[in-house]
Amino acid sequence: MFKLKGKLLLLPLLAILLAAVFPFGAYAAQFEKGDYILETESIVEDDLYVAGDNVMVRGVVDGDLVIFGQNVTVDGTVTGDLYAFGNTVSIAGSIYGNVFAFGSNVSLKGTLGQNVYVGSMMVDIDANIGKDLNIASGTTKIAGSVGDDVRVTTGQLSSDASVAGDFLISSESFNIAEEKVTGELVVSTKESKVIDAPKFEFRKGDFLGFNLGLAMVGFVGMYIVGLLLIYAAPVKTLAIERKITTSWEDLLKSFAIGLVVLFAIPLPLFILVLTLVGAPLAFLITAILVFLVTFGTLWTETAVGHKVLTLAKQKDERRFLSLLVGRLITVIIKLIPFIGGLYSLTLSMVTVGAVVRMKYDAFQACKDVKKKK
Repeated sequence: MFKLKGKLLLLPLLAILLAAVFPFGAYAAQFEKGDYILETESIVEDDLYVAGDNVMVRGVVDGDLVIFGQNVTVDGTVTGDLYAFGNTVSIAGSIYGNVFAFGSNVSLKGTLGQNVYVGSMMVDIDANIGKDLNIASGTTKIAGSVGDDVRVTTGQLSSDASVAGDFLISSESFNIAEEKVTGELVVSTKESKVIDAPKFEFRKGDFLGFNLGLAMVGFVGMYIVGLLLIYAAPVKTLAIERKITTSWEDLLKSFAIGLVVLFAIPLPLFILVLTLVGAPLAFLITAILVFLVTFGTLWTETAVGHKVLTLAKQKDERRFLSLLVGRLITVIIKLIPFIGGLYSLTLSMVTVGAVVRMKYDAFQACKDVKKKK
């Protein structure tokens, strides 16, 4: 069952992420912010996006549900996919679609109809899962039933679940009810408690679910950083966006300037360091460039996401949803060999170029004001 090649496994994963980027294709969307409660008798007949500290969904969401918060609780019904990101995530309802749950503490109960993806420090699952279960965590406890395969990479694992498919484990410590696993039990560990585990040839594609889980954990962390950047510098966010998406000419200018800066500046910086007197300036410029390449690309992703939303005739004044869409696009493209690296490099160049152009315009504006005075 696990002898599929990585490239074949990549296709459904890309489809899932593409669905996440464009969930508004068939429905309108409802957006909520701050502490939010959807009461038991309430029904939302659209996709629902919520960002707040405390979010509780007890009613019915007839569409996809996307939540970002500190404490996330879903014990209602969701007919589409569920995306839950928070510190504490508790899901105990009926979810008809796929479930993506990421946080410090994740608890899953109830009925989860499709595939489940979890990334957390502590995972506690006692649910009926329709298809695959994929986990990347510190400690994991699994009960209930899984309709297909289980893939787990964790420090400690305890499982009493009934598994209809195969069980793939990457763990140093585990305790499993082996008799409840219908398919093959495959263990990657130094100290294995499975004596009669069958010989199995591992392939790179078998643990692609783990790579996806780790990518999503990184996605959540960078999304939070992006929210902070937008919240702290909304004017700068819009200024950088204008240098990227106003026209193709602006995009190419930003790319060209970023290309020149990133590839031409290392030598001058090295010379500054050698002079000793210019070393502090060289270190400052280097730190700024590292920041832009590492975190500044979030501004460019926001611009890309907003352009996509604009083409889809969706409004996003705060740019939070734009950042989400841009981040997901990056995650999708990074799954593609070579193209992913090229896209990341392009993001860095466009970001640096856009920031340089923005600062230059600000400097020119200051000069014009002084001349008028």
